[in-house]
Amino acid sequence: MRQAEPLCSPRLLELLASKVHRHLGMDFSGARQPELQRRLRLLAEDQTEDTTAWLESLAFAEWDDARIERLIPAFTVGETYFRRDPEALDWLARQHLAPLLQRRRAAGQRHLRVWSAACCTGEEAYSLLFLLDDLLGAERGQWSLEVLASDINAGFLARAEQGRYGQNAFRRNEEAFRQRHFQAEARAWRVRPQWRERIRFQRHNLATGSLPDRRRGLAEVDLILCRNVLMYFSAEHASATLRRLLACLSADGMLVLSAVEAGLATQAGLSGFWAGSNYALAADARQPPSPPAAVLPAVAAQAPRPRREPARHEPPAEPAEPLRERLWQQAQEALQRGDHAQARQALQDYLSQPGLTIVQRYQSCLALARSWAEQQRGDEAREWLQNALEIDPAALPAYWLSALLERQEGDLPAALQALHKLLYLAPECSMGHFQQGLLLRETGKRQAGDRALRTCQRQLLESENDAPLQFAEGLGRVQLLALCEQLLGDRPCPPS
Repeated sequence: MRQAEPLCSPRLLELLASKVHRHLGMDFSGARQPELQRRLRLLAEDQTEDTTAWLESLAFAEWDDARIERLIPAFTVGETYFRRDPEALDWLARQHLAPLLQRRRAAGQRHLRVWSAACCTGEEAYSLLFLLDDLLGAERGQWSLEVLASDINAGFLARAEQGRYGQNAFRRNEEAFRQRHFQAEARAWRVRPQWRERIRFQRHNLATGSLPDRRRGLAEVDLILCRNVLMYFSAEHASATLRRLLACLSADGMLVLSAVEAGLATQAGLSGFWAGSNYALAADARQPPSPPAAVLPAVAAQAPRPRREPARHEPPAEPAEPLRERLWQQAQEALQRGDHAQARQALQDYLSQPGLTIVQRYQSCLALARSWAEQQRGDEAREWLQNALEIDPAALPAYWLSALLERQEGDLPAALQALHKLLYLAPECSMGHFQQGLLLRETGKRQAGDRALRTCQRQLLESENDAPLQFAEGLGRVQLLALCEQLLGDRPCPPS
């Protein structure tokens, strides 16, 4: 694939990366500069003036709120859906919210405040509201319940306030969940009236916004969800944002991050614990930390415990890089012998290490997804696949594994959708066309399936390389060609 021409000079790109970092917290230095070019190219398409002149103006002008708001759509990701991480929500209900409600009830303090930070189009915030109403039950009217949701993207917030969602917001075939909480409107679904207008949506920039902010309710919060946002920040901005968020918690509050952001917390000197498939920090994590232990314990079913001071004569922690390598090796060895529980523990500990590169975080998420998929645990596997794709949206192995997982669970349309995305990114992937052909045939689309098989056949005939094919698990070009011919009834491949 031919690389796109550079959008601007390296010096101008550095200035723009610095500007984005200062105002949005996102790190586009070094290897991530091509991603910055891609985003800027999308913005430049809507400009009437010369691209170079526009970029120079962008690099040297002051970025006020109006300018930032115009740029935000190119720097925010709107990929989310309902019940995306049921394991995390179930853990929060059992291990944090239910015990907290019980303590408040016993003390006669019937109030609760939760905050979905970087809420995108509102799916997470509404899911929290539904969950809390279920936990409170008939007592709902006796409680002061505040659900806050914020995002930097005003367009996302407007959609969230409408509470109207298309089919793409529901990906788990949870028809009972949708029927209970939504009503049909044309080809969309809208949150039912009893839940609408109960969430306070507001614009907030996590990278630069002042916190705590009592005037807007962003203080004394009992639960903050801030997932899959800080992973795009530099370590400096992530650390500062974490400390601001922790300062917003009530005494027994909790901040929940995604698993891939655990290392950012560790790097900031904050000691947390595993909360289902997420990583959590208690309110006291913002206190000046003791030297962090080499490996963070993975606590899957316990409430936060006070941090233990290390023994005075405790040996020094193992240097980060050898420890990372050892944890990764332990995970690979455990996977090879089929010990998935130990492999996942090692991988989660690996994710907790500071200084992981984007590639390392992506590889660990993919390994966790494979582990869960091999144990027929589809929901957990999907969550880790989604984490992997948020780190690298062009990751072919994640789409391939997603297709295999959906086929394994009998959701052929979802498997075809994953293959479609893979082939959009890599149309030269012969194995992708082969699997697409098989799936189309299984769904009764024989002609479309044959076209996909012929595409695979044509690519194999045009290739002179008999090296193992990608995703073919050792299957060679000649073997796959024979399979295509057999399926097509030895009909010759038509000329291209």
